Amino acid sequence: MNQTLILCAHGATNPRGRAIFAGLVNAVRREMQEFDVVDAYVDGHRPTIAEVVEQTAGPRAVVPLMLAYDRPVSVDIVRACHLDPAVTVTAPLGPDWVLAEVGVRRLVEAGARAGDTIVLAADIATDDRAVDDLGKAARLLSAVWGGRVHVGTLGGPDIPLADAVDVARAYGKRVVVSTYLLGPGATHDIMMASGADVVTEPLLDAGRPDPRLISLIADRARSRIGRTTVV
Repeated sequence: MNQTLILCAHGATNPRGRAIFAGLVNAVRREMQEFDVVDAYVDGHRPTIAEVVEQTAGPRAVVPLMLAYDRPVSVDIVRACHLDPAVTVTAPLGPDWVLAEVGVRRLVEAGARAGDTIVLAADIATDDRAVDDLGKAARLLSAVWGGRVHVGTLGGPDIPLADAVDVARAYGKRVVVSTYLLGPGATHDIMMASGADVVTEPLLDAGRPDPRLISLIADRARSRIGRTTVV
């Protein structure tokens, strides 16, 4: 019997976002045939992470498809998994060098130039730990891109995106928002209206998922499967 890999994400609120996420799940299935790959959600639609954990058995690895620490999501996942010692939870996807590399790919695709001022745009930062993760994500993107990267968020204790764009504008150069989201939806629409000159696509789009993202998910899963502690 195969081991189970549970990909846990926020539920997408629009058909395009759901289709793109389904494409990611299918790509992981093709890559990781030694696992039974299933999807689960913490909001938006079902099945919930609690339902998937209850309906599966044996060694299971939960990979949170989050790009930074998200306290409400972490709490939901821990509540769903902590009573079953066969379930382990990996680190979230980000921050990671792979995400920075894909982010630079999106910058290039959007026409970003070396002289542009870059702002990493993220969803709500839930707390200081999330802020630290976003700071690290910006540093990784900066290292791969080869230039300074600012940070702006749509809520929480970090700098609001609109303010970050205004500060970036003071450099007298084009402002390019690097979208730090897994997929499209209402959050990306807000970023598109941030006042930047250019806004990149999310890390996932309608095309085939970047193979580096699939490898990152696989590395997360294989690092934890078969262990008996939930992190």
